[in-house]
Amino acid sequence: MANGYPFHDWYNFVLGYTPVFPEYMLQREGIRAGDGNIVLDPFNGSGTTQLVCKLKGIPSYGIDANNFMVFAAQQKLNWNVNCDAIEAAKQHIIATYLAAAAGIDWDDRDHLAALANTDRPAALDCRYISDKPLVKIKLLKAAVEAQTEGAERDLFLFAISSILVPVSNVKYGPGFGIGKPKEDADVLQAFRDKVNMMLTDLRSVTDVQRRTLATTLLGDSRSLTDYVAENSISLMITSPPYPGDHEYTKHSKLELIFQGYATDLASFRTIKKRMIRGSTTNIYKEDHERALVEDIAEIRQITDLIDARLKSDGATSGFEKLYTKLIWEYFGGMAATLRECYRVLRPGGKISLLVSDSHAFKMVHIQTAELLRIVGERLGYVNAEVVLWQMKNSTSHKYQLRENILILEKPAQ
Repeated sequence: MANGYPFHDWYNFVLGYTPVFPEYMLQREGIRAGDGNIVLDPFNGSGTTQLVCKLKGIPSYGIDANNFMVFAAQQKLNWNVNCDAIEAAKQHIIATYLAAAAGIDWDDRDHLAALANTDRPAALDCRYISDKPLVKIKLLKAAVEAQTEGAERDLFLFAISSILVPVSNVKYGPGFGIGKPKEDADVLQAFRDKVNMMLTDLRSVTDVQRRTLATTLLGDSRSLTDYVAENSISLMITSPPYPGDHEYTKHSKLELIFQGYATDLASFRTIKKRMIRGSTTNIYKEDHERALVEDIAEIRQITDLIDARLKSDGATSGFEKLYTKLIWEYFGGMAATLRECYRVLRPGGKISLLVSDSHAFKMVHIQTAELLRIVGERLGYVNAEVVLWQMKNSTSHKYQLRENILILEKPAQ
């Protein structure tokens, strides 16, 4: 349970944010249950904003580009389940798993390797998860599929997805990395603990909370009006990507593969193209959104300084050559998103964005919130405000970065 909040700890995303942020914004703007207001998170992740809203009885929508994140949020927000049936199914799943596990010689490495490598995606080799934990995961998945169906099956598959990283060799700091191989892990106990946590939380909700609208959709934040009606949203609470060179699909790679959403480069590329360009591994020849911000002098100052440092350092790597294009496409993509957000906000409605400054590109200081303020004001937003949320320690250098909340308002009519 994240900071004492139910449901949030069902799945932990390393690049996520604390529930304190949406709680702060709801209180600041006076949004309450039953007042007719609707909240939207256009970069929904695994549903932190929506969970805070649902627990308070406030209706919400969430949009995200990552298939697994949408699936995760939908599971965390579906409280119309029969807890007694879930408990009974859990017992059947465990019994089925134990029966299958009893027939395996867990000390026979060759046999385990053969079981692990049967239908093993190329993108999930033994560097990411060792043979024995993977075999246990496969047995558990087979037991779930044998004993459940529909929404109940989705909940149990999500429980397995949420324990993949803890039993794997993957580690985050917050960047993606591979740690010392875990030759074994207690997969069954991790699964049992996760389902028990879910049941405890599900049994705690009220009828009002259960009935509160919380709709999560797969989509591109640059096309919000494809999913949400214009002039319908009172407040947006979100934390978009920022130019920190984090490749977001890497941070859910195991889960995307396990759920079958992405198993090869082409399917990962499909997901990445729906995302704001925040990483040099997420830039494509056909990208063109820099045209929306190309005349903003403050952004050009950043890209010119990065170019100068690249030349001074004699930088020649392919990724380094993409640094300035990434900055342009990031702010261009955010301009496209803010333009759509403006359309779906009610007059007088606000968007709040939690974003961090960055030094990821040749140590050039990028004041993300300030540059997005300029972009937003050009689109017609008013009463812009930048609020310091916290100072964050850089994971790769010994300095601190500002994490700010940028608040923009659509003019009242």
